[in-house]
Amino acid sequence: MKIFSKALTSLFFWGILFFTPSAVYSHTILGIRMGDHPSFTRLVLDVQEAPSFKVTVSKDCKQIRLFGPQLKCQKKLPQLPKRLVKSLGFSSFRTGVGEFKFDMAFPIKIMKSFTLSPSKATPYFRYIIDIQKNDYCPEKKAPPPQTLLPKKKVIVIDPGHGGKDSGARGRKGIQEKDVTLKIATILQTVLAKNPLYDVRLTRHHDVFLSLPQRVNFARDAKADFFISLHADSHPRPDTRGLSVYTLSKVASDAEAEKLAIKENKVDLIEGVDLSDHPPEVANILIDLMKRETMNLSRQAANYMVSKLRKRVLLLRNTIRSANFAVLRTPDLPAILIEMGYISNKQDEKLLTTYQHQIKLCEGIKEGVDSYFIEHDRS
Repeated sequence: MKIFSKALTSLFFWGILFFTPSAVYSHTILGIRMGDHPSFTRLVLDVQEAPSFKVTVSKDCKQIRLFGPQLKCQKKLPQLPKRLVKSLGFSSFRTGVGEFKFDMAFPIKIMKSFTLSPSKATPYFRYIIDIQKNDYCPEKKAPPPQTLLPKKKVIVIDPGHGGKDSGARGRKGIQEKDVTLKIATILQTVLAKNPLYDVRLTRHHDVFLSLPQRVNFARDAKADFFISLHADSHPRPDTRGLSVYTLSKVASDAEAEKLAIKENKVDLIEGVDLSDHPPEVANILIDLMKRETMNLSRQAANYMVSKLRKRVLLLRNTIRSANFAVLRTPDLPAILIEMGYISNKQDEKLLTTYQHQIKLCEGIKEGVDSYFIEHDRS
């Protein structure tokens, strides 16, 4: 009996909840109007049924949002004064809730909102919202524009030789490995002045690196440009001047071919002979070199020479090409700079003089700058 009584009471409660008039009828808006008063503006909504609305104001104080269950508008949305309301919108949701949006012409605050019951003069409910201009609304600051910083260009500088491989020797006993490391260190400092460059050296000390190790270092760094620095010797002591080499299947001249053979034999010191590869494998490796990369390397060499011409003495036929193992980078523009001949008395002195080293590095930097400017433009 107690269980039946509880069930009956529960049924009576839910019946009231579902069948009260406020739960079954809709909020039909008959009209919307606005009126000016000395100290405020009144927004009036004529409603057919007793309203149960919720009103909010946006953070920037420029939008009034009015929500109500089963809210709908009987007529077309009215035209309200533009000096007060810029636009008026209505939308309904699947939940049955409707929403009015009043986009105001200036920041506002709600003084009060209330309902007026029907009377003889007005046979419908009126929902009143009294608003006032808000001079103290915190303005919503727009987030600062995000500036996308350009990706840094990774430049790998390879000081030729090192460790067991001393390279060429000068007339006064100067070793190529020391000259290339010293100038590479200065060049890194000069290039790093550009905040868009990430400059790395293949070696920082007197250590031996095989040619594949040097190439792999650049690939692992995802380099955008590779510069190998050298200072060779020549049988003729009067030969001097700077030259720039790029990769080519066929050497540009006999001297370039001899130099490539000499540099490629560096790996024999550690028992790694690159020349032992079968001809067909070597040909495949060379054929994998992208034509575009080789063209970019030649372009870079041209920019380099045009800038260095003003600063240092250049060798005749300055831009040359040969099959250098250290330049075999299929997807990486690469050049080899022979900075001069330490077998020549004048070049040897210049390459060990700080003022000349700075001039040389500044010229290389200008060449690098020109290359990237033109490359990014295209």
